[in-house]
Amino acid sequence: MSAQIKPINMPKWGMEMAEGDINSWHVEIGAQVNAGDDLVDVETSKIVNTVTATNSGILRAIVGQPGDTLAVGALLGVLADANTSDADIQAFIASHTAAAAPAESSTPAEKSSTPAEKSSPPAAAQATTAAPAPAKADTKPNAPDAMSKLAAGADDSGVAASPVARRLAAEYGVNLNNISATGRHGRVSKRDLDAAVSAAGGQLIGAHTASSSHAPRYPDDSTVKATPVARRLARDLGINLHQCRVSGDRGRVCKADVEAAAALHNKLQAKPSSTATEVAVEEAFELQAMSGMRKTIAARLQASKQTAPHFRVQIDAELDALLAVRKQLNDANTNAKISVNDFIVKACASALTRVPAINVQFDGEQVKYFRDADISVAVAIDEGLITPIVKQANSKGLIAISNEVRDLATRAKLNRLKPNEFQGGSFCISNLGMFGIKQFDAIINPPQGAILAVGAGEQRPVVKNGQLAVATVVSLTLSSDHRIIDGAVAAQFMSVLKGYLEQPATMLG
Repeated sequence: MSAQIKPINMPKWGMEMAEGDINSWHVEIGAQVNAGDDLVDVETSKIVNTVTATNSGILRAIVGQPGDTLAVGALLGVLADANTSDADIQAFIASHTAAAAPAESSTPAEKSSTPAEKSSPPAAAQATTAAPAPAKADTKPNAPDAMSKLAAGADDSGVAASPVARRLAAEYGVNLNNISATGRHGRVSKRDLDAAVSAAGGQLIGAHTASSSHAPRYPDDSTVKATPVARRLARDLGINLHQCRVSGDRGRVCKADVEAAAALHNKLQAKPSSTATEVAVEEAFELQAMSGMRKTIAARLQASKQTAPHFRVQIDAELDALLAVRKQLNDANTNAKISVNDFIVKACASALTRVPAINVQFDGEQVKYFRDADISVAVAIDEGLITPIVKQANSKGLIAISNEVRDLATRAKLNRLKPNEFQGGSFCISNLGMFGIKQFDAIINPPQGAILAVGAGEQRPVVKNGQLAVATVVSLTLSSDHRIIDGAVAAQFMSVLKGYLEQPATMLG
């Protein structure tokens, strides 16, 4: 009978993916599913992707509930035909969940020390006889009627919302159809959700409220990643894991983090008041756990800064000729909206073919030299930073590059990029010129060997033929990994890049 039961497993999107957060299901238990149908949205460290069905059948059980963090390969749900008994389904789930436990429960010791773990095989099996709730119910006593109204409504999986807002909505038990969206690109933001919950009389998660002892109230820490020793020590010392810094491996709170928090707590408790009339003033702040994307960014950039010996070279380039060509192209083609950044992408691609020693990746052992320029373009989104890739930019024209960059940036902000569209790349461009930043240093995006920081194009005094003149100038700073790129090579690249920007016709031929 087990051959008729088909598992839905957590896929692996990209080499770096180890786990994913369940956002929302598109189908309910008992629904007929066909191969290729959308099943469930999963948030990884960078994007939200949709798991699609590889088999047909009836969705008999949902194991991965919204808010759960599951490892790659873990069981998300079960497909089977109507003739398969509930007992067989439960036995199948029990056998699979024993081998693929939630990612938070990294060891049996930690699992035993956190009784509030989200799921276990028996609980998962019971899902075969009851439809899953799209969001977690409000467990606070005396919840006001207004909060109940926020929870009512049709399935909200299609509502555009930021990953943070969607996770919090599940914790509040709020239906996103009831939230007015004011976020970027018409999405429901965390601010929208907080405003609606506050207006309904609900308690914000992580909100800092006063008590008679003036002690901060922290949210439940059962989902905070921590080593088993750190979790037991925190319980013994009365320390909430949200109070602790995170310096352990794999983004976990370690024993030293708990001890540091306990020492600070004891120091504050022992500090005498300066006067008898002194009034304790509580600092207003909000506790918010780092998102998976923010943790990934932090880990990658810290590793890059610590392991890659950065050195930088800087050069100024005049853009007046480029601006004139840009105007001609945009005026001649009503569909063209070529930006200065598009010219920079094209110029970098052309320069990388001239100086291929910059067009590299380095894994610590081997250097990979690329024939084509796959250029990552840094895009700021609500949750952090992502770098979609313009592939083979050296073989594309300006209009094609412009359209591709615009499409990638739009889908990046909507969390609709595929892993192969932002993982990899041979070179990176970070442009802060639109914010008026004149010059800055960027951290290399590993495993790439270099990154170009682009400032604002502005009118500056220059000397031409011994005469003072005014020109539109941009400052460019190249950060390179000195283990694989020498100073002379970086200088040669910048010289070639400057030539392409100041004489744009030379890269269009």
